[in-house]
Amino acid sequence: MPTFSHDSLLAARFHSARAGLELTAIIDAALPVTRISADVLAQDRKHIPLLDEFVLRLVNTDLRTDGAITGFLGLPSSMVTDTIADHFRRDLLVYGPPDSVDGVRRLKLTPRGEQQERELSSITPVRVNEPLIFDRLLWKVSSFDRRVIIPRRQAQEQNMLLLPTAQRRPVEMSDLTLAAINAQLRERGMIDREVLQVRQISESQAPSVLPAKILVYADADRTDIQLGVVIDGELSPDHELALYNHGGAKALGIQVEAPAERPPLDPDLERARIPLAEVTKQRAQQAADQLAAVAPKEPSDELPRNEIRAIGVFEHPDLLEEALTQARRRILLIAPWIKRDIVNTSFISKLENRLRRGVSVHIAYGYTPNDPKNDRAAVRKLENLASRFKEKFTFTRVKSTHAKVLVYDDVWVTTSFNWLSFAGDRDRTYRMEEGTLVRGREKADEQYRRYLDLIAQESE
Repeated sequence: MPTFSHDSLLAARFHSARAGLELTAIIDAALPVTRISADVLAQDRKHIPLLDEFVLRLVNTDLRTDGAITGFLGLPSSMVTDTIADHFRRDLLVYGPPDSVDGVRRLKLTPRGEQQERELSSITPVRVNEPLIFDRLLWKVSSFDRRVIIPRRQAQEQNMLLLPTAQRRPVEMSDLTLAAINAQLRERGMIDREVLQVRQISESQAPSVLPAKILVYADADRTDIQLGVVIDGELSPDHELALYNHGGAKALGIQVEAPAERPPLDPDLERARIPLAEVTKQRAQQAADQLAAVAPKEPSDELPRNEIRAIGVFEHPDLLEEALTQARRRILLIAPWIKRDIVNTSFISKLENRLRRGVSVHIAYGYTPNDPKNDRAAVRKLENLASRFKEKFTFTRVKSTHAKVLVYDDVWVTTSFNWLSFAGDRDRTYRMEEGTLVRGREKADEQYRRYLDLIAQESE
């Protein structure tokens, strides 16, 4: 069974969540939130109905007849009578002997009832400080995990899409409802505490966000674009509706282009190729099995010797990761552009690890001379690595290449996907990228030699 990255797992789970639309992109997003410190009046939750408590406490204060209790509470006598009868069954109340003056038998607490009344009397409100997270898109308190909240500055550095806020003002006490606060406490496992009043709040001045995912769906004509919002691994209809009310994809600058043209194959390979729809269906089942912790039918390290199938846009990063972490003999990669979002410290570390294990590496890039779409710092990292491993790593700028190829060990992938720049574009324009994976020593060897010759011919 393949290992799914977070995005490819989301794609396998939610690819069919919009009938008639195709999942085109998954975007790292940042949901604006505010950390709030609330000074509240709270008490331990009493696990007894309020009327039951009142009856016990009134009996203890010498209101000891059904009529006296009913008159004090102003409730129907049947409600009070039923409550008293229930206390009798639970051994909390009994009738005392007849009064020597009027002969009336009055209620009295049993030893068990006295203990219950003392415990209830001891539960009194106290002032405590409650840390809260306020969702600025839905404009309400939410039960987000504080540990995953990050500074907005960090989200901007990572090119995350900043989602809008419902209002551009500080959070006020009137924005915090007791029901929402208590619901959050229950979700945090604090089932025995109940907030009775919010006395004062203070708002953190450091802008914060919650990492989220935006799923971009589009129709065949790319005219109907819909967004899904994933919070904590699940779709959130409330956030989706809020984004729609803020203008949806257009307001966020999200555009979808027509699908890229898939590189052609030899006729024999084309006929044998498993289409994307079938591959997507298989991966969806594999993802479901992985989430359910179902053991694969075959050992995970046994790969098919010969395989020709489609790969969708969300599987490409997984294949690149597989090459960087599992290749044993060779890696060849050709891409037009190089971006620091991909060729980062982690990428270089994994590639160096392959080189130290004796893997032969060839990387070629180039689209036009002095192409501004390349990040010079990322290119320099690869140049430095190549200078340290001259016997194993060749890093080449070619005059121009439209090829987008990955070969590692016995796997050959040809595609329209930009291997080294797919996360580096800032214009929020997306399109479906489809490729073909061919697994087999003979075909991989053939393509490996072919692209080595191409790099040699096109090198500057």
